[in-house]
Amino acid sequence: MREINIDSMKYRKSTHLAGIDVETIIAEKGNCILTIKEAFYDTNVDVSGNKTSGYFLEFHENVKPMVVNSINRKVIGNIVKAIKNCTSTDSRNIGNWTNVQIELLFDANVKMMGKVVGGIRIAEKYTLPTLKHPSTEFDNCYKAIHTSGFTIDKIKLKYIVSAEIEKLLLTKKD
Repeated sequence: MREINIDSMKYRKSTHLAGIDVETIIAEKGNCILTIKEAFYDTNVDVSGNKTSGYFLEFHENVKPMVVNSINRKVIGNIVKAIKNCTSTDSRNIGNWTNVQIELLFDANVKMMGKVVGGIRIAEKYTLPTLKHPSTEFDNCYKAIHTSGFTIDKIKLKYIVSAEIEKLLLTKKD
């Protein structure tokens, strides 16, 4: 089938997620938010024709795996530390990255071997956990509001709070 008026990168051969893929996903969907299915280290992996050893991510979404460079590993570690409330050491353990959502961006200024080539960066954003009832976190938030003078806005800095949960938090028990 003959095609015209298409992206010249559409049919390129690529085994792993590249900046152009992220740029395309963002153009189509408005963002590129993916959930880590597995993080691992492997050796002699064919990455678009080159054998390489390194860290890789696979995602729950239907996209290619991704090679993770040191800058992006550091960002993921920071995200994991914030959302899982763990130590720096635990946040660097790639086994703790499972089911963490990350947002990929295309950065035209990324360098490789001294040349500006563009590439993938991970947005340093932290997805807040959803506050659920019943839970220890809910009980702690309830106590904080009713005995320590916390506001609902302060709770919302740490948790996603639905309207139903907010109502439960603000209703004083007799």
